[in-house]
Amino acid sequence: MEDLDKAEVDALIATTFRELKKAVNNYSKGSIELYSSTLRALVPLRELVVKDENDDA
Repeated sequence: MEDLDKAEVDALIATTFRELKKAVNNYSKGSIELYSSTLRALVPLRELVVKDENDDA
């Protein structure tokens, strides 16, 4: 995961979470599903990035 670092993934997660909150506030089912799926993909990605960074240390 040399092209991604933890800070970049954290920023993506934070942005996605903000968008999910907006979708919930607006009762937008399609957006809620989209951003929920995105978060479910980003969290394991972050775990891999952290593991990779720890392995390199």
